[in-house]
Formats: sequence, structure tokens, C-alpha cells
Amino acid sequence: MALRAASLLPSAISVHNEGKLTLSLKDTSFNGAFVSKNVKSDFSPLLIGTKELQRKSLLGPIRAQTATAAPSVNEAASDSKKTLRKGNVIITGASSGLGLATAKALAETGKWHIVMACRNFLKAENAAKSIGIAKENYTVMHLDLSSLESVRQFVDTFRRSGRPLDALVCNAAVYLPTAKEPTYTAEGFELSVGTNHLGHFLLSRLLLDDLKKSDYPQKRLII
Repeated sequence: MALRAASLLPSAISVHNEGKLTLSLKDTSFNGAFVSKNVKSDFSPLLIGTKELQRKSLLGPIRAQTATAAPSVNEAASDSKKTLRKGNVIITGASSGLGLATAKALAETGKWHIVMACRNFLKAENAAKSIGIAKENYTVMHLDLSSLESVRQFVDTFRRSGRPLDALVCNAAVYLPTAKEPTYTAEGFELSVGTNHLGHFLLSRLLLDDLKKSDYPQKRLII
């Protein structure tokens, strides 16, 4: 072990059998010094003052290098960054069923403003009151997913409200298993396909840019 240690030291430092170090200043190629606070008394010859070394002209200017720890980055704190405002969520078909239950659950957290996107304005208002959502925590906006023109008008109305969009829940659907004849949308699509799929597809595509602009930590699109 002593031989290995000796091979790593500059030629100006010699290791004696008793384990002590001596420093020879005859070797002018020795151009640096390492001083540690943890050096034991046996290593005292290494503790030579900088001024004394310069006075003897055996060393050039000694540059002090201070090792500083890299600033730690707390990723958890960054990830948990929260906005000070409430999130804004659009829920289609929020006047009944799963859509209404979702509106109630989000409203109860106190962290969301609910935009109830529904065909029947009065039904949506009554539903919100029946489950106890405070008036300041929801807005009802007309949306008929069976009409692509209505989808475009809804998006325009929402943007003019000035609210940012942080989440979109595509929930509304029609289900007519007992209908004897097919029903069609204004654009000529079968009603369930036009409402459940094409209407939501257009709505999502038009609002994607609004979602991208959100600074809310929980922004998402749920279909």
C-alpha cells in the first residue's frame, strides 16, 4: 500500500518507513500545493505558508481554488408548482349522468370552475343547483354536438369569455337502440356517429391550441 501511495505523489515528496512525509523544495518542477484541514500531525511538513513559499522563489504564484458544490435542483418542488387560480374545465353533457357527477366531484375540490356544455340550458342550470354547485363555480354554455356549426359557435363563445382552458372532458353521447329509423345530424351524419364521435372530434381539434397555452399543472383531455 505504501508503494502504491508513493507512486501517486510528486517526486518532491518522499515517504519514509515510519509513515511520515517530508517535502523537498529542491525540485522546482513541483508547482502546486494541496492543504487539507484533515491532515494529521505526521504530515505537518506539507503545511507550508503560501507567503513563505513565494519568498523562497521556489514556486510561482499559487492560485487558490475553491471547490463549490453545484446548486441542487429540487425537481419535486418544480413539479409541484401550482398556479394561484382555479382551473377551468369544459364538460360536455354535464346536465345528467356521469357528466353531472364529474362536475359535482370537481366543484367540491374547490380547485375548478366548471363550464357545463349542454344542449338544454335550463336543464343544466337546474342540475347544477340540485347538486349544490355554487353559482360562482360554474357557467352554462350552449353546445349541440349534433351540429358542427354549434360546435364552432361554442368554441367562439368560450374564447370570448376570456377564460383559459385547462381541461376538456368529452362525455356527452346519445344512445338510441330502439329507434326504428335512423336519425341524422344537420350535416347528414347518423345521429350517434355525428354527436358522439364527429362533434367531439371537431371540438377537441378546435380547442387543442387553447389547452397547449394552459399553465395549469393538471391540464388534460379526457374522452
